[in-house]
Amino acid sequence: MSEQVIKSLQTMFSEALEERRGIVVYSRLEPAEMDRMARRVERETLEKFRGALPDETIDQRVLDLRERLTRMEGDLAELGEVGDIREASRQLQTDEIIWQAFEDIAWMLGFNEARRD
Repeated sequence: MSEQVIKSLQTMFSEALEERRGIVVYSRLEPAEMDRMARRVERETLEKFRGALPDETIDQRVLDLRERLTRMEGDLAELGEVGDIREASRQLQTDEIIWQAFEDIAWMLGFNEARRD
C-alpha cells in the first residue's frame, strides 16, 4: 500500500514539474506572469498532495512528507500573524514558502534536480 502511495505522489509531482517547466520553456509570457502561473501550479499540487496522503501510516517517508507540509502551513500561519508588513511583501514571502515546500517535497520524492541547495 505504502509503495503505491509513494508512486502516486511521484506521478503527481512529475506532472506538476512538467507543467511548471512548460510554462517557462514554451511560454511567451512576461516573467512576472510566468512566475505567477508557476506558483499556481505549485499551490494546486500541494493542495492535491495533502489530500492524497493517507490519514494513517507507519511509512516514515509518508510521515516525513506530511511533516514538510505541516511545516509549510505553520510558516504561512506565522506570516499571516505578522501585522506590520506590506501586502506585496507578504505575497512574496508566501510565494517563497510555497515554492520552497514544493521543491523540498519534489526532492524527497526523488526528483533530485528540483532542489537547489
